[in-house]
Amino acid sequence: MTDAPPHPLASWFAEFLAFLLAGIAECGGRRQIAGPLTIRLQRRFNKMARRFAALLAHLAEFGADAPVRAYHRKQPPAAAAPQGPAQDPAQEAALDPPKPAVPRRHALPLPQAVRVPNRRAWLVGLSININCAAGRLQDKMHDPELVALLAASPRLVALLRPLCRMLGVEFAPGILPPPPPRAPRKPRPRRWRVPRRGDLLFLLRMGKPIPGT
Repeated sequence: MTDAPPHPLASWFAEFLAFLLAGIAECGGRRQIAGPLTIRLQRRFNKMARRFAALLAHLAEFGADAPVRAYHRKQPPAAAAPQGPAQDPAQEAALDPPKPAVPRRHALPLPQAVRVPNRRAWLVGLSININCAAGRLQDKMHDPELVALLAASPRLVALLRPLCRMLGVEFAPGILPPPPPRAPRKPRPRRWRVPRRGDLLFLLRMGKPIPGT
């Protein structure tokens, strides 16, 4: 039994991410992007391509996202009651000597510890290839086929949202939910009334202190 061919959009997305990673590697060669950050982005985009293909395959088969799993924590097993007579704690310590302390190993600085910038469109302007990739993704986001898939899959929207933020790409209208309304800001009360110029001159002539000084 042969595997089903990948979705055309999945193949396009994998090719697009490879083109984007080539532009990021070019910036890393010019030291515009740190090496650990380049490795972190490469791992994230490879994982994103696999998840994108899996979501598209699930949508093609079922037409909707998979239901959210409910995870339950396993309860620790109850301690068994001792069968024999109670022993002295000193005797138990003699029977079960304490294990030697294992020296703690410090974790090596892996690329996962590098923080990815959260600023919008922080990749734009670093390379011509990155700008071209942003333009290609912006055109694809208005493709009717992809728009229909995004409307049917909130997980696909959540997957593409960080990538669109990196490249400054906007979703098609109606895909993202409207932002929640902001509460009106209360005006800050002034501590003292701003005096007019004539009032200040009058206070100076009378020898009185100026408010706020």
